[in-house]
Amino acid sequence: MNPRKTDRRTLYTRQVVKDALMELLRENSYDKINVTMLCKQAEISRATFYLHYVDLNEVLDEVIREALEIAENGSYQDGYDARHAMLMRTLKDGPDALRGNEKYLAPCQRIADHPKYRALFMDDSLAHYIIRKIYLAEKTESLPALARQCRISEEDADRLFMFMIYGFYYVNRSLRWEKNDSWYRMQYLLNHLLENGMDSLSALPSDFKKP
Repeated sequence: MNPRKTDRRTLYTRQVVKDALMELLRENSYDKINVTMLCKQAEISRATFYLHYVDLNEVLDEVIREALEIAENGSYQDGYDARHAMLMRTLKDGPDALRGNEKYLAPCQRIADHPKYRALFMDDSLAHYIIRKIYLAEKTESLPALARQCRISEEDADRLFMFMIYGFYYVNRSLRWEKNDSWYRMQYLLNHLLENGMDSLSALPSDFKKP
């Protein structure tokens, strides 16, 4: 496939298509949306759509990638260990200390930071697909750090990491990703639960941690 041009008109059209998808997701689940509906919402022809995208899933992947980038860009930039250290210090002061310090939370906890993407992360039909995308985006940095912190193999860390992502995703989804008192309190509880669990794992005799 030839690389697509990225001139101003192309970028504008692609943005219109992505915005149209987000508008449709506010009223429809993704599995009920098709290219015809998207073209009507975006006020473009099918020919124009296929000039810019292979299919609907390519639009979806681009929107998810943008949401992930927003979450990543809001993170503490010095890596997992520094972010974790700052988070632990912040949590000592209670749930309210997280307000304004969300950058210390893992991106998977803040994936719907931008209200624009809220409908995307509330869609039942997309949950497993999105979780897989989050997992792939975060595993490179998180798995070695988790294995090191818990003193376990990366294979075991991989499974624990998936457990963490599913847990964070569905709990925050139940809270509709809205940053209110309940949301901050739950991030506080979840992170304390995980921290105590990881401390407990690291203290286990090595024989119990062999694959």
